[in-house]
Amino acid sequence: MNDTAKRKALFLDQDVTANPDKDYLFRVEDFKFQPEIFDLLRNCHDQDYLIFIITNQSGIARGYYTENDYLHLTQ
Repeated sequence: MNDTAKRKALFLDQDVTANPDKDYLFRVEDFKFQPEIFDLLRNCHDQDYLIFIITNQSGIARGYYTENDYLHLTQ
């Protein structure tokens, strides 16, 4: 079995884990990182975890903001 056959992975929900929960976050000025997130990611990276940030942006489907608004935020 090669090294890529089995890897540890960490899946983090963007909202609450990466940034404090804020209803329908899409404005850059409203985004704040959780203070512990970078230490957590560094630690997991050092332990050879694959890291995935996942998100469910229901505000897009509800028309509160556009996909482009959200993509701007993630830049």
